[in-house]
Amino acid sequence: MTDEEDGIAARLRNVVFSYDRDETLPDPETLGTTDVDPDDREGPVLRGVDLDVPAGSFTVVMGASGGGKSTLLRTLNAIIPDFITGSFDGDVDVLERDVTATRVSEMATDVGMLLQDYESQLFGTSVAAEVAFGPENLAVPPTAIGDRIDDTLRLAGLESLDRRREPSGLSGGQKQRLVFAGVAAMHPRLLVLDEPTSDLDPSGTRELLSAIGSLAGANLDRSPGASETAVAAEADWDGPETIVMVTHKIEEALLADHAVLLQGGTVYREGPAREVFTDVESLRASRVAIPPLVEAFDRLGVPNEGLPLVPEEVPAAADEHGLRWTPPGRVDTEQSESGSPGAPADTGTDLGDPVFELEDVVYEYDTDRGPVRAVDGISLTVREGEVLALVGHNGSGKTTLAKHLNGLHEPDAGSVRYDGREVADYSMSGIGRDVGYVFQNPDHQIFADTVREEVAFGPENFGLEGEELDRRVREALETVELDGLEDADPFAFSKGQRQRVALAGILATDPEVIVFDEPTTGLDATQQERFMQLVATLNREESVTVVMVTHSMDTVARYAPRTAVLKNGQVVFDGSTRELFADADLLADNDLQPPHVVEASHELAAAAGMDDALPALSIDELVAGLGAEADMGPEADMGPEADVGSGADADSERDTDLGADADPGADADMDVDDAEVDR
Repeated sequence: MTDEEDGIAARLRNVVFSYDRDETLPDPETLGTTDVDPDDREGPVLRGVDLDVPAGSFTVVMGASGGGKSTLLRTLNAIIPDFITGSFDGDVDVLERDVTATRVSEMATDVGMLLQDYESQLFGTSVAAEVAFGPENLAVPPTAIGDRIDDTLRLAGLESLDRRREPSGLSGGQKQRLVFAGVAAMHPRLLVLDEPTSDLDPSGTRELLSAIGSLAGANLDRSPGASETAVAAEADWDGPETIVMVTHKIEEALLADHAVLLQGGTVYREGPAREVFTDVESLRASRVAIPPLVEAFDRLGVPNEGLPLVPEEVPAAADEHGLRWTPPGRVDTEQSESGSPGAPADTGTDLGDPVFELEDVVYEYDTDRGPVRAVDGISLTVREGEVLALVGHNGSGKTTLAKHLNGLHEPDAGSVRYDGREVADYSMSGIGRDVGYVFQNPDHQIFADTVREEVAFGPENFGLEGEELDRRVREALETVELDGLEDADPFAFSKGQRQRVALAGILATDPEVIVFDEPTTGLDATQQERFMQLVATLNREESVTVVMVTHSMDTVARYAPRTAVLKNGQVVFDGSTRELFADADLLADNDLQPPHVVEASHELAAAAGMDDALPALSIDELVAGLGAEADMGPEADMGPEADVGSGADADSERDTDLGADADPGADADMDVDDAEVDR
């Protein structure tokens, strides 16, 4: 019986792989997983993988960053071992083909793949040419290619794009969806997706997931207001037979029907998604975020078979087990300075004088289509010790505004003052000493050969030397838990470690303010938790002011007591994060999708007739509101063993082999992209 007759789309047996071409591979039976640290970049990445991908399934693969997810996907279309040779052993059969004896070009007729580093797949001179490239190479008749371009751009929510635009001028989110359209245009039987929503805002994520859902033949969109662009492709293609997706976002993973957990380079757990995602111990062992509602009801003593996965299931689960909802507060009651309870992480509570005062700030980009106004008359004050989140759709002006805070941009009109003085009057070194900026991609600011050189660069440029310089570097590395790795090459680290190196370089300058652009992108559940715990500690214990640009609504809910929502370059909301999440109309108008914990508390309040209830923002608050005894200190929901609702966006094992973008100039492009999207 063939694999397809047996209901198997892909079968892997005893697969061992190392990116080191000269490595002698051990016998798979000798490879254990319990003592493998995914941050350890030595040895095989895949360590004896045995896996069957069911034909017709939507399979999600999850695990720690560096744990082998992207590497595993590359075996499905022969990138490994045909293109990336390394050291390989084992058997891989995909759609009745022996991958180890097949070229990438041959697999491309049936297997389409969206890479984690999606920009490496873009090289067309126009949007239309990019989508047409794959079908042209498959000898699709020219008369049919135009229909495929139309259908797949509509599928990806890009039908309004000018087909003549160069892909390089698109935003990161638009580029990611364009690559998806190009892959779909090849009509693959197996669609492989590596972090397909990593650079998308909530609206773009919803649209793409809806498109993936339509291709999978299932209604996977659980959210209101989803895009209606998620339509089936042309009549001769009903979508791929099987989809395999890697993601760190647990709420996104719940859309799949089959799940695989990798731990230490091998399969730790697999099976139907509901069974896997209610197995708390396996999720924790695999460094995968426990679904927040599973975590909450597990702590409430609900047995596995009764654990809810999505918010709609929560009221019935609570009722079945005799749990009654008490919200953390009510609208319009005076419970804090902002009128509602603060952040669950107890951040941003001790506020001082204003550190930033922005008044009528305007900023425009010059583009080939004329000036584009990215910031349009924004006035904003940030006080010492505050934690402020800047949120909004791609192109709303978040990153552009943030770059005014340390002088990377100067306003075309209006005023930006730091500590009462115009930012433009400071030297770059002067403002840089007080205001640290951590880019979304740590590779945009890491350049040194060793960790110590990287972390010492900033304070050395500020004139520090000798014992004081050594002390700053040592303390910064201890703070981010990288002490002992001073002589290591930072580019050999996982993305989570590189993010911490970048932060250490900022901490060594002893800043008063840290500005983060997407601080959790690329981090797995554990890395995200540790990183944000560190940020919270800096704020609580050292009064470091934090401004963060983010699409992660879970991060906003738990750590930012104040949120500013940007839309088309203007601030449309500035106030309590809890009150923002209590306003369903405001969220919908700005394409913001609240975390499952927030949605669940709304479901509970509606079932109890509490129209004025404020939502829970963390697992601890949900547990407490349902009547269980919980450790409700500020760090109760933040320890390294805790599990967050939404991991971030990308895996990072050995991505240098596929030419990951580390162009220092790319950040400038990101500014223009941020201005151009949805304009």
